[in-house]
Amino acid sequence: MPSPRTLTQTPAADLDWSDDATPSATQFGDIYFSIDGGLDETRTVFLEGCGLPEAWGNQRLFTIAELGFGSGLNFLATWQMWNRTRSGSQRLHFVSIEKFPFDKAQLTRALAAWPELAKYSQRLIEFWPGRVRGIHRLEFDAITLTLIHDDVINAFDQIDGLRANAWFLDGFSPSGNPNMWSAEVMSAIAKHSAPHARLATFSVAGAVRRALTDAGFSVKKMPGFGRKRHRLEAELGPDLSNAVSCKPFPIKHALIVGAGIAGRSLARALKIRAISFDIIDERKHPAASGNPLALVKPRFDLQDRPESRFFLAAYLHALRAYPESAVIAQGIRQLPKTEKDTARFEKLVTQAALGESHLSLSGDTLEIHSALVIDPDRIFDDVDIRVESYEEARAKTNYSHVFLAAGYGLSKIAPNLHLRMSRGQLTWSEPVADRPLAYGGYVANIDGAALVGATHDRLDDTDPFALRPRDDTQNLSALSDVLNCTVTPIDRPSRASVRVTSRDTLPILADLSTDTEQVVWAMTGLGSRGFTFAPLLAEALVADICGEVGPLDRHVRTLFEAQTRYI
Repeated sequence: MPSPRTLTQTPAADLDWSDDATPSATQFGDIYFSIDGGLDETRTVFLEGCGLPEAWGNQRLFTIAELGFGSGLNFLATWQMWNRTRSGSQRLHFVSIEKFPFDKAQLTRALAAWPELAKYSQRLIEFWPGRVRGIHRLEFDAITLTLIHDDVINAFDQIDGLRANAWFLDGFSPSGNPNMWSAEVMSAIAKHSAPHARLATFSVAGAVRRALTDAGFSVKKMPGFGRKRHRLEAELGPDLSNAVSCKPFPIKHALIVGAGIAGRSLARALKIRAISFDIIDERKHPAASGNPLALVKPRFDLQDRPESRFFLAAYLHALRAYPESAVIAQGIRQLPKTEKDTARFEKLVTQAALGESHLSLSGDTLEIHSALVIDPDRIFDDVDIRVESYEEARAKTNYSHVFLAAGYGLSKIAPNLHLRMSRGQLTWSEPVADRPLAYGGYVANIDGAALVGATHDRLDDTDPFALRPRDDTQNLSALSDVLNCTVTPIDRPSRASVRVTSRDTLPILADLSTDTEQVVWAMTGLGSRGFTFAPLLAEALVADICGEVGPLDRHVRTLFEAQTRYI
């Protein structure tokens, strides 16, 4: 059995800037865009080559897939055209695969050549995930960009639900980068295409034309751009697409049960798509996401596995999802509990899977520079929440889809999930640290006080939400031991809530539908990582139901859904 591979960043893009007009890739001996005018080349070869903007016409959702994101010029030019020509509530998905992504500095330098696109490039640079491996979901109003930072064959193995209407093939030339243009890749393109998908590329190499033809595309040469005599346009026949063609059961009107971070994230995903929904909360059971503050910090795994990539992607997605107005503090210090923790911190910093700017060591302490402390009351707060029970809501309205995100309430609504639940109590003290600390528990300052938490106890027969003085003592004692000083409590009411986890501590996306009249899904098992996991998980669930390309590796989505084996 092969040894586990460590999780690191993707290989760096090795750029040659000796020609100020355009960077070139040293490894492939090729330029990123034409010296005759890269933006005009993009518009001619790819946009015109795929019949845009006419091809997206009045389609509610149009999906473009690309091999070779490079500097992002094709995406930005598409974004500009989309904004100029789209109508109504149309949405665009742009999916791009890149094995050697730029870092933020390289991207900034390359895109400075196109001042016409500055307002688009600035937003891309702001959200840029760097060289973090795996799948990244970036949202720009009516455009969703899904980046896959991996080798092309690995990327195709990860893609979930892609049915592209158009393809931009913009890898380096076939002579220098043959793997990108192989028959295997062209077959995968056909498999992930919608009927009548259009394809465009600058390459007219015979091997490329043959591979496309064998995959089912009708191919024709067209006049090239600049110094290139020809370019290719191709179209897939309606009966040759291997993509899943069944239409999803549309979400006509949805019910979200639970107004914690999971429910609010689902509301956000539905709202982006202009889908009608109601959101209810009984308010009987205090949700953990109703605490006065929440930590957004990554879950780390040293090994390169689908779920480890999800942990990083979900964290980066959460950082982009929350508004600046909700941020109380940035930067969290993770203290070691044992010498084993210290060694693990050193490996995390050395491997730098998130990039060098996110983590550093200060003595034996892990500094997570990008982590956030946020105010839960200031996020996704533009929804009207009804105080109502699940039974009352279902009796009133016939919903096409129901999303169960009620945390502790799922023990009654969906008892067959066999969830694990633990009680946590928070305590107030005088401010004690200038930076938020995590140490098994955590402490962070807010409103002239420090919030200290949290206990972690299995539920018993007593009320899990009843406050226990001994738990306050436990919280303060643990913090006192960490800081080696006295911690003084203050007279503010403590708060108790319940965490929900699965047996293997991974999130759960469970299809609980029992008939064809109503689709029922549960999104749960987020434990203490709700504010990190929920935004991306909600987007993944809603995208899947809507028949859109998903933001998760298909293997990890299946893994999360496989939790239904507990039923």
